[in-house]
Amino acid sequence: MSVQIVQFGTEPQRVGEVEEAIRKLFAALEAAAPTGIEYTAARVGDSSQFLLTLVLPDAAANPLLEVPAAGEFLAKVGEWAGGPVPPSTLHLLGRYTA
Repeated sequence: MSVQIVQFGTEPQRVGEVEEAIRKLFAALEAAAPTGIEYTAARVGDSSQFLLTLVLPDAAANPLLEVPAAGEFLAKVGEWAGGPVPPSTLHLLGRYTA
């Protein structure tokens, strides 16, 4: 399993814009229905910080790259954040599921 994260902050007055863009992104993902992934977007508390996580099977291609709305959203992340925000790889050290 591969886990990638994107963390970014924006100006407080842009939080609503980011949240609306996330709703539109997830509507587009529902319509496109890419399989084999887990994608999550979250706002951290009441802050203007956001966290995106993408879980892929090992060595799998990222199907989000085939969804135009996902590319458009990621292009806007840099604008909201005030500069490029590359994804980071999470190295899981432990995981428990029941």
